[in-house]
Amino acid sequence: MAVVYDGIEKKEAMGMKRYPLLKIGLLAWCLSQAPIGEAAGALDFFQSSAPQNDLANSILPVDTAFEFLGFVQGQRLQLLWRVEPGHYLYRSRLKVAGPNGERVAVQLPEGESYHDEYFGDVLIYRGDLALDVSLGSDLSKAKEGVKPFLIEYQGCAEAGYCYPPQKRWVGLD
Repeated sequence: MAVVYDGIEKKEAMGMKRYPLLKIGLLAWCLSQAPIGEAAGALDFFQSSAPQNDLANSILPVDTAFEFLGFVQGQRLQLLWRVEPGHYLYRSRLKVAGPNGERVAVQLPEGESYHDEYFGDVLIYRGDLALDVSLGSDLSKAKEGVKPFLIEYQGCAEAGYCYPPQKRWVGLD
């Protein structure tokens, strides 16, 4: 079929604009004839071929692997960690900062020597760790209800996963 606009002939393809409902119906019928069971089987193939990663399944949430509790009692800051079996904290990654961001002196236990695949020879803590930090002048700078002490720490799972550095605030409330 030919259509003429301003003396210019334009050819339309036969059937392209004709019978749109017939085309939609034909497409719907073709799709309804597709074997549904085989399509579902194809999805199973993709799911079963994905590598199973035992490490990903065994990684604990950070707050479970390194359960932390911090509070101020009198003139002292009490910091407690319960480290799950198969996990450890890095001694060198434990830090405490005061109300103005200044480092607070912390007397850390010696720790266990360990060769870490990421950080080399390090000192670590396994099991429970309790730190008793004298605050002195740092406490006088803090105000009630404020979270003036920033606690930083990092640890790993022996299975080969290191958690990102963690930050927790401890206040007077």
